[in-house]
Amino acid sequence: MSDQSETAEIVSAITEVNATGKVSEQNAEQAKKTIFGKWNLNSSINSSKTGKKIDGCSYNFIEFTENDYLLNISAPGSIETGGVVAIYGNYELIEVDEKVTKVILKTFYDGTEIDIAEITDIEVVETDGQLDISFSYGFIIDIESIGIPCNNEEMEGDFSADKEPAMEETLTADTSTNHYKIVGTWNLSNYSDSEGGSFSSYFDDDECYEDGVLDPDCSPATSAKLVISTFGTYIYMELAADENIVSVAIGNWDWGNAEQTEFTVTGGPGNTIVNSATVDSITDTQISFTFINVEDEDGTRNETYTFVKAD
Repeated sequence: MSDQSETAEIVSAITEVNATGKVSEQNAEQAKKTIFGKWNLNSSINSSKTGKKIDGCSYNFIEFTENDYLLNISAPGSIETGGVVAIYGNYELIEVDEKVTKVILKTFYDGTEIDIAEITDIEVVETDGQLDISFSYGFIIDIESIGIPCNNEEMEGDFSADKEPAMEETLTADTSTNHYKIVGTWNLSNYSDSEGGSFSSYFDDDECYEDGVLDPDCSPATSAKLVISTFGTYIYMELAADENIVSVAIGNWDWGNAEQTEFTVTGGPGNTIVNSATVDSITDTQISFTFINVEDEDGTRNETYTFVKAD
């Protein structure tokens, strides 16, 4: 681990992935490096570490990028989402006297960005090459009020988790590499497919109709956001006009060749859905890629997506 850490500091342009320490002793810039990464909360359930699994609900992982976070929860009561709930949003590092006292998690709900939880007493330690995080977690709101069918009090408390190793390409990701360029948050700007589909028809309101009747409480998707992390996670979200998440797909991604011009994504129950894509073009601010032979109930087609980097 020490050799990899030194290599990352020398050649990688991506945020340091092996930072450690007590966040309460760090400023915001240092703390952001410490929490950066994917933390496997479910790894602690069957070990001596502190995990939470209650009422059928359990935490799977939390991942922090440089600007946002994803909290993945197993919630069997959420039938429409297949028993998995994703909370996504920005986070804020609260400082007192230039030291971080807590991290506030935010998300959009009913068109407004709200504070939903706070994390305190954060510490990351390295033991025999493994990074572990410990922290205290508490919700600011009643999570059932934002549609998560889990019990508030029993999902709060002290937690610890192992850190997912960063993708191998992270350690050599200088600013000229496709890996460096692809990691980040992207907004969908164009779409086409081999069956004549286009961006203008990509978002429809079919999901708001049942038996030909419009649901007045339904908000159709009007935009899409893609988050690609250097820990092999992707999040694809379709958003309503008020920024509420209409649908979300979470899975893993990996490069398909050494040239970093092809990649594979997996998702669905047991990662049974696998698609391969070719990078058509990529810059610091825009990316276009094509998925080949995508199968669904309508048949097989090629799909080309273009995204621009989010601010």
